[in-house]
Amino acid sequence: MKKRKKKKNKGGVIFLLLLLAGFLFFSGNVLYSRLFPLEHEDLIEKYAAEYGVDPYLVYGLIHTESRFQTTAISPAGAMGLMQITPETGDFIAKRLQMKDYEESMLYVPEVNIRMGIYYLSYLEESFPVKETRLAAYNAGPNRVKGWLDDSNVGSGDVLHSIPFEETRNYVERVTFRETIYRILYFYKDF
Repeated sequence: MKKRKKKKNKGGVIFLLLLLAGFLFFSGNVLYSRLFPLEHEDLIEKYAAEYGVDPYLVYGLIHTESRFQTTAISPAGAMGLMQITPETGDFIAKRLQMKDYEESMLYVPEVNIRMGIYYLSYLEESFPVKETRLAAYNAGPNRVKGWLDDSNVGSGDVLHSIPFEETRNYVERVTFRETIYRILYFYKDF
């Protein structure tokens, strides 16, 4: 009889451990989904599909740039969810033929998301490697072209190292957050 009790107790402990693991998984998932929200999902999905950009990359970029704060402004003057500078906003507005464009529109989620995603797709033409494209989004395409031309830093489409610590950290943060979004919301792809 004593052997049966040990088996029952062992089974009970395993059951409790599985129950605890399930609770931690699901409560952790809830916590992470609050830390990594799918805000503006309809807009991101719409423009990501229109411009052929991975929506998880967009979520990771917005989370890194503004933490989904529509009125965010950087010390460099970048504005809105995807932190677009006024100069880049003017460039994108011309490319998109937005006749009524004004700088203040960078705070409007639909405008900012559309412009930011378009800009990511535009950068992909010159920078097909994701990490290089993200470096160009952060540091500017002309600077990254210069890095690629420097054989100590890059070759072809690949940056072997990023000279600016801020940009290097930026690329790492965006790709890390993109991965978190992909893991948390993988079920959306089914």
